[in-house]
Amino acid sequence: MRRQFTVLLIAVIVGLSLMLCKPYFPKLKKEASVVYQLWQMLRSDNLPETNLDPFLEDIKLSPTAATAVKEEAIQRRKLLEPVLAEQGEQQNSQLTLDPFILEARRRAEEDPVLAMQWLQTQSSGSERLRGMLEVVALWAAEDSEATLLWLESNAQGLARLATLSSGVELWAERNPTEAAAWIEGMANDGSKITAAKSLAITWLQSQPEQAAAWVSALPQGALRNDVSMALASTWIETDPQAAAVWALTEAEFYGNYPLLESTIEAFTLESSTDAELFLRDIAQPSNGTSESFDISSLLSKHVQARAKEDPLATAQWLASLSPSDPLYSTQSPRSLMQVWAETDSIAASQWLSEQEAGYQRDTAIIGFSESIERYEPEAATIWANTISEPEQRMERLRASLSNWAKAAPRDAKQWISSNEFESALRDDLSKIIVENTDK
Repeated sequence: MRRQFTVLLIAVIVGLSLMLCKPYFPKLKKEASVVYQLWQMLRSDNLPETNLDPFLEDIKLSPTAATAVKEEAIQRRKLLEPVLAEQGEQQNSQLTLDPFILEARRRAEEDPVLAMQWLQTQSSGSERLRGMLEVVALWAAEDSEATLLWLESNAQGLARLATLSSGVELWAERNPTEAAAWIEGMANDGSKITAAKSLAITWLQSQPEQAAAWVSALPQGALRNDVSMALASTWIETDPQAAAVWALTEAEFYGNYPLLESTIEAFTLESSTDAELFLRDIAQPSNGTSESFDISSLLSKHVQARAKEDPLATAQWLASLSPSDPLYSTQSPRSLMQVWAETDSIAASQWLSEQEAGYQRDTAIIGFSESIERYEPEAATIWANTISEPEQRMERLRASLSNWAKAAPRDAKQWISSNEFESALRDDLSKIIVENTDK
C-alpha cells in the first residue's frame, strides 16, 4: 500500500511538472532541433568554409531569427566603437541648447552690458560663469577693450578672474600688443597677474620672442616673477632649449635665479641629455657666461630631476663623472639621495651601504638622513652616526636626534647609552633629548 502511494505521488509530481513546462515545449523543441542539426553537421564533417559564429552564420535558423541575431550583434559591436568627431560635434551642439546659455547669447547679441548685468542677478555657480564666458566670447569678438574694461570694473569674485582671462586670450589672439598696453594700465593686484599670464601664454603660441621680450620689459616685482614662471613652464613644453636660454638671460641680467632653476628642472624632465649639454655649455666661461656664474644650484636641480626618473641610472651617471668634469660636484650625491630616499628608501639604503668610505659617501648619507628623519628618525640617526667627518656627523646627529626624541625619547636615550661615545659628546646628545622631549 505504501509503495502504491509513493508511485502515485511521483506520477502526480511528474504530471504537474509537464503541465508547467507545456508552454515552453515549442521553444525547447526548436532549440533541440538547432542543436541536433549542428551535431549532424559536425558529425558529417560538412562544415561551411566560413566560421560558425552564430551571429554571422545562419545555421538553418529561420530568416527572421537570423536577421534579429545579426542586428543584435551589430548593435553590440557599435557599443564598443569610439565616439567619432561628428558625434562629438553633435553632443556639443546639444549642450548649446541649454535654455540658460541660449538666453545669455540672445541678450549678448542685443546688448552685452545688459546681458552681463542680467547674469549677475542669477544664482552664483558654474552656470552663471558659463553664461558670462559665452557673453565674453561674443562681446570680445566685436570690442575686446570695451569687454575687459567692463569686466575690470564690474565683475566680482572668481567670475572676474575667469572672464578676464578668457577676454585677454581672445584679444591676444588678434592683437597682443594692444592687450599688453591695456594690461599695463590695470591696478597691480591678482587680477592683473591673471590677465598678464593669459596674455603671455597666448602670445607665446604665435610669437614666442615678442612674448618673452614683453615679459622681460615688465617692472621688477611679483607680477614679473609670476608671469615669467608661467611663460617658461609653457615654453618648456614646446621649445625647452629656447626657454632655457631665455631663463638664463633673466638670471644673468636680472637675478631671477629661481626661474632658471625651475626651468632647468623642467628641461631635464623633458630631455636629460639636452639639459646636460645645456649645463655643460654654460659651465664654460669662454662661451659667454659670466665667470662668477655658479651652476651648483642648477646642477642640484638637474640631478634631482634625473633621480625622479631613474635614481639608479643617475647614481651611475654621477659615478662616471671625473673630478675634472665641469658637472662634477661633491654635493651631487646629497641631491640624489634627497630624492631617492623619498621614492624608495630601501633601494637607496642598499646602494648607500655598498659605497666606499669617503667624502662622497658622507655627502650621500647626509641627503639620505635628511629625507628619512621625518618618517624613520631612528634609522636617520643611526646612518648619521656613520658619517666620518666629525663636524658634519655632529650636525646630522643633532637634527635626527631632535626628531627621534620627540617621537620616542626612551628609545633615543637607550641608543645613546648603548653606544660608546665620549663623555662630553654623550652629555651633549643627552641634552638634545631633554630639550626635545614633550612634557
